Amino acid sequence: MFLVGLSGGIASGKSTVVAVFRELGCAVIDADVIAREVVQPHFKAYQQIVQYFGTEILLESGEINREALGNIIFSHPEKRQLLNSITHPEIQKEMLKQILKYFVLGYRYVILDIPLLFETNRLTKFMKHTVLVYCDPRTQLARLMKRNGLSRAEAEARVASQLPLDEKRRLASHIIDNSGDRESTRRQRLLSQGGTDLPGWYPVSAGALRPPPRCLGWQVPPSRGALAEWLCPALSQHLWSRLTPDARERCRYGQANPQGFNDAPGQQTGCWQR
Repeated sequence: MFLVGLSGGIASGKSTVVAVFRELGCAVIDADVIAREVVQPHFKAYQQIVQYFGTEILLESGEINREALGNIIFSHPEKRQLLNSITHPEIQKEMLKQILKYFVLGYRYVILDIPLLFETNRLTKFMKHTVLVYCDPRTQLARLMKRNGLSRAEAEARVASQLPLDEKRRLASHIIDNSGDRESTRRQRLLSQGGTDLPGWYPVSAGALRPPPRCLGWQVPPSRGALAEWLCPALSQHLWSRLTPDARERCRYGQANPQGFNDAPGQQTGCWQR
């Protein structure tokens, strides 16, 4: 299984690109959705946020007023850093749970939609690829002002709170230019080809969800990939011990074998490579 980190500046149009990846059959983990979940009252992060930022950031229902909290952190970098130190560990825990779920289900690709992927730089080492959704600064500012109803000064402050897009371009392994409309974005090589002509990509067009190989006789895919060892070493070792020597070689080198794997003859089973 490949982890693909997807990021972009605020209002750069990541949601458009995510929708295309979903259409291609990829699993998507949205860090923003998880971030909203981990600040609900029953999570540990909620108590810490209220402790440090006060009850004035709460709605009458007791939930955190995201707009009020956002106004505080976007104008005070040190408070933004404090909030990130509270929420990021909880977000990463929830992401790991979802990664494990998709790993067990046999997905070839899991897209991790992480707005601050390059700012935090903690997860990039686990990514097979990093993809940046880029748009020109003028378009980005106009989209943000329209979408959030912000003044130009407010929008510029929010853009400035993130790493500049040009710096992210330097760090990303692949770029998707989303300055135009949806169709122009879809026509770009990475999306229209499903990554088939990029080094290290398994053809997404062949289906992002791969059934577990028959050689196991159970519904958990074997892997000695870096993801399995990082995510759950005990599970990885157990699965590996259940394979025959011949099956281990096929898993290790990604050799297609219709009798052992549910791949068409001649395909490379890239998601099982070490």
